[in-house]
Amino acid sequence: MWGRGDEHRRPVGIGRDRPWAWRRTLLLLGWIVVGCTRPNVVPPTASIPRLLPPVPVGPLEPNVTAAPSFDSQAIPDAVLWKPKAAPRQWQSLVLHHTATTVGSVETIHETHLKKKDTQGNPWLGIGYHFVIGNGQGMADGEVEPTFRWRQQLHGAHAGVGTYNQTGIGIVLVGNFEKTPPTKSQLQAVRRLVQHLSQTYAIPSEKILGHGDIKATACPGRYFPLADLKASVAARNDSGGFPLARFVPVTGTPRKEALRK
Repeated sequence: MWGRGDEHRRPVGIGRDRPWAWRRTLLLLGWIVVGCTRPNVVPPTASIPRLLPPVPVGPLEPNVTAAPSFDSQAIPDAVLWKPKAAPRQWQSLVLHHTATTVGSVETIHETHLKKKDTQGNPWLGIGYHFVIGNGQGMADGEVEPTFRWRQQLHGAHAGVGTYNQTGIGIVLVGNFEKTPPTKSQLQAVRRLVQHLSQTYAIPSEKILGHGDIKATACPGRYFPLADLKASVAARNDSGGFPLARFVPVTGTPRKEALRK
């Protein structure tokens, strides 16, 4: 109830809270205005990742070879040609040709399995210790050891017992009565003969053609046996290095010059 003069009174607490109510209202309106008018925050352009356009790849150049990987690194000859058994007492190298235009270790092996020795016993298989391909049946210049070399067995290639027992038989695929060996074959046989000569202490005079120990045209008129022997002799005399790097032009015999 109201008393006298109460009509001029305000309810308790209303007059006291009204300023705070206005303040709250103004603060709320300020937040709304600021929130609506605040610019959007955009990160710098440099911080936004951009996808690069794909690089066009054209056809590979035919003359450009791929860089070799670790898996494709060449294996040293000494590792490829190392026998699995204890070495025999080798005394000579005997060079042959197949007298055919094509051939491989497998085809020669099949042919030799049909042969028999003087006592009627069948051959164990391919009679050579190494085969060098010409690109027809084997890669050109590929050198492949046979089971006879890996197991250090006697050969069946010379037609003479002594040379079968102590001679390493090397055959190149081709008929060198008609055509010379390929360039890759010549490089391969030179590497092989040099390696075997030095590893097993076989002198150049014991590098023989099949025709040197038996009446046959093998290894053919176009096989450069004399050049091969001279090349091996020169490298052996120079300790495995090209002779021209060490011997002065003095007329001194080769071996004497190398000892000085």
